[in-house]
This record gives sequence, C-alpha cells and structure tokens, in this order.
Amino acid sequence: MVQEYKLLFAGGMGVGKTTAISAVSEIPPVSTDVANSDREAFDKELTTVTLDYGRITLPSGDRLRLYGIPGQQRFSFMWAMLEHGAMGMVLLADASRPDPFAELDIFLKSFHKLLRSGRAVLGVGRLSKRRGALDKYVAKLARRKIKIPVFSVDVRKKKDVLLLLDALFTQIEVLEDDYRGGEPAEKAAQSASSAHDPAGGLADSNAPAEGGKPSEKTNRGVFPVSDKEPAKDSEPSQTTQSANETTV
Repeated sequence: MVQEYKLLFAGGMGVGKTTAISAVSEIPPVSTDVANSDREAFDKELTTVTLDYGRITLPSGDRLRLYGIPGQQRFSFMWAMLEHGAMGMVLLADASRPDPFAELDIFLKSFHKLLRSGRAVLGVGRLSKRRGALDKYVAKLARRKIKIPVFSVDVRKKKDVLLLLDALFTQIEVLEDDYRGGEPAEKAAQSASSAHDPAGGLADSNAPAEGGKPSEKTNRGVFPVSDKEPAKDSEPSQTTQSANETTV
C-alpha cells in the first residue's frame, strides 16, 4: 500500500523555500505567490501567502508531499495548521541577512516541539567561507536544546536539496529505531544528529557536516544521489549564493 508523508519547508521570506521545492518536485510546484507589498522590508517582487506544494515519488512507490509555508510572520496563524501531521521539517536560513539569527529565532520558537523532537534539518544558504561559520548555527540550536543536522546548501541545486531530504529521513529512521529500542526521545534525537556528525552535530567548517554526505553507516539511501546529475551539481555548495538568486 502506498504511503504518503508530509514534509514542511520553513524559513523566513526569501530564504529559498519555493526554489528548493521546485528543484526536487516531480510536478510543477503549486505556488500561491502574489506581488510583494512590503518591498521596503525585503526587495522581492513576489511572495508566498498561503503555501507552496510539490511532490516526490520514492523508489518504494511512497510519496512525499512537500509544503512550503509562508515566511512572513503575519501569516503565522497558518503555521500550526500546516505543521499538523508533518513527519518532519527542512528549516532554511539565509546567512546574508542583516540579523539572520533573529529571523531564525522566530521559527525555532514557533516550531520548537517538532524541532526538539529531532525530526528536522537546517540548511543555511549564502554562508560565509570563514571556518566555523556553520558552528554559530549549531550553537544557536544547542541553546534551545535542538540537536539536528546542519548543512551549508545552495537550494538552487537539486543535489543539495536531496542531501537535506536524505539527512532528514536518516534522522527520522534513527529516531524511530531508538524509540522502538526504548531510548528516551531527547537522547534519541542527539543520537540521530550524531549520525551525521561524530561531534554531535558540531561542524568545524562552513562545509556540510561530514563533508556534505550523511554517514554511510546510517544512510539508507532514501534519496540515492543519481550518477546522471550534471557535473556542476556534483557537490554541495561550498560558496555563498549569488545576491540575485530567485528565492521565496
């Protein structure tokens, strides 16, 4: 019997939710973009006001339903409705913002239950090349007792988005295995995060954890990377994204 799973893409306005879903969806994404009426706050022509929707069929025949939530806080009344029944979350952040951690805080508070369960990953775009830049995000999560994998990504690249999804499913599978084994949820979340980084999620550079790949020991190939991917997308982004990237 075909199973369907609901996954959320969350983050502030313009971090790349629509772009990420478009990169991996097998159907033309359903988008509810309208003209941005707050150009002073964010110079972006269109913005999502309800949700984005895409779909992926797994090799098993099961389906992932991808929902991108609206990033503006004035639409936060919808967030809880969209979170209901979600199996996990891809949280996105933009390191080039004037105060990226303040924006990230909004989502850490609003989705704290899902995030603290460990069923999430964080992808950071436009990250500085300076060593340790990713550690600041890991530390930010740790202060809120959130232990999830953190990666530097370019959401325009299909391979980078698949990396996030593969890490998310590996995270979920480890949590479920530990839950069945009787391990406390908080310890299980830490264990799952460590599956991607031996240091418990603490990355030592701005590169994706474990060199951009989930641990071979725990990666079960939910999203096996295709050898047919173009060479230019063969590795997760190690550079900051361009300033004119089209994101939502």
